[in-house]
Amino acid sequence: MKTRLYLARHGETLWNKKRRLQGHLNSQLTPLGKLQSAHIAEKLSAIGINTIISSPLERAVETAFICQQAFNIPHKTYNSLLERNLGDWQGKDVSYLQTLPEYNELLNQVTSLTINNAESALDCGKRIFSALQQLANAHLGQNSLIIFHGEAMRCLFFLLGQTQTTNAFNLFANGCIVALDYQQTPPYFTIKEN
Repeated sequence: MKTRLYLARHGETLWNKKRRLQGHLNSQLTPLGKLQSAHIAEKLSAIGINTIISSPLERAVETAFICQQAFNIPHKTYNSLLERNLGDWQGKDVSYLQTLPEYNELLNQVTSLTINNAESALDCGKRIFSALQQLANAHLGQNSLIIFHGEAMRCLFFLLGQTQTTNAFNLFANGCIVALDYQQTPPYFTIKEN
């Protein structure tokens, strides 16, 4: 039996709608975000999800709770799934940040750049990769729904060979789902094509 992780980005938040960076900060799900969360559960209803694991940030937990109501299975949070810490840029409007010289490298590329107290994109990707590997090993042969964040997904997918140079807003819509198959030997994760 395959070990499959269904990676989902949380539903839309007020700050997503306003295009403000959240990082470790929180804003509530919008009505559309709640609907997107319900659609995650709807899309996976025939799969047989065994467990739901989310980032501990409020927007991911709320998305997971909506899915949990549909599946009636346990939900737990996992600290290593936190969104990338964007340091002093958290809470700022993207339109302002795009005027700064570091914007492209910090939010469109995956490098070791650490400015303004931000976690580097490379470190974030490695953290998420390790977390998913631990979770997959703990749930071998199961289908797990993992709810976390767009920027963290962008950083992870770079390590999985997806080397686009654009930001998370353009790569991962709120409520999107990407499946990964896991094996216990390298390369560990394979992106399941739709």
